[in-house]
Amino acid sequence: MKKILLSGILLLGVLAANAQRTSIGVTAGYGTAWLSDTDEDVTFNPAWNLGATLVYSTDTHWGFGADVKYSREGLRFTNPGSGPYNGQTITTKVGSDYIRVPIRAIYFFNKNDHAFRPNVSLGPSFGFLTGGQIRTLDGDKNLIYKSPVNDSFKAFDFGLQGTIGASYMVSDGLWLSADVVYYHGFIQQNKNGSNNMMNSNLGINLGLRFGIGN
Repeated sequence: MKKILLSGILLLGVLAANAQRTSIGVTAGYGTAWLSDTDEDVTFNPAWNLGATLVYSTDTHWGFGADVKYSREGLRFTNPGSGPYNGQTITTKVGSDYIRVPIRAIYFFNKNDHAFRPNVSLGPSFGFLTGGQIRTLDGDKNLIYKSPVNDSFKAFDFGLQGTIGASYMVSDGLWLSADVVYYHGFIQQNKNGSNNMMNSNLGINLGLRFGIGN
């Protein structure tokens, strides 16, 4: 813990000393999320996120980024009904709520004196499950079954996030960004069963950042 705190203090010191190349702001995204290896008929599952972002750019093409955000992920799949639900399509929705912290190494195709900066990034993403529900609905959208996500899925997730996008300086020190984001988890999330279910999601993130300093 002491090493982590010291590393954080050192990073803040570097950013403060180079404030003109640091920007902070908000980020929001929308897309779809799923879990791998489910043996089910997976369908589009709306996913979204909202949080804070920080970007630091060096004098070269390289930079660093970190986010802290609330992220709704999970899975949606359908099955043909049986018994009293024969002839219906049964839908199961897994809504998983995470506090997610992605950390990114960023490569900018233009240096920081350009107003338009296409970029790619790659880095680890840490997820902490905070809640959510598993719901099963009949063909008329009536609730059949409900349980907390925490009963079936693990509390921690880790994976790799990659982005392709661009930032544009709309005015002095004010940056607008748009990124296509893909995340692939490396840790099995289901507590039970033989399937190795791991988080994945794909979406578009928009950000608005304000430069710190002159």
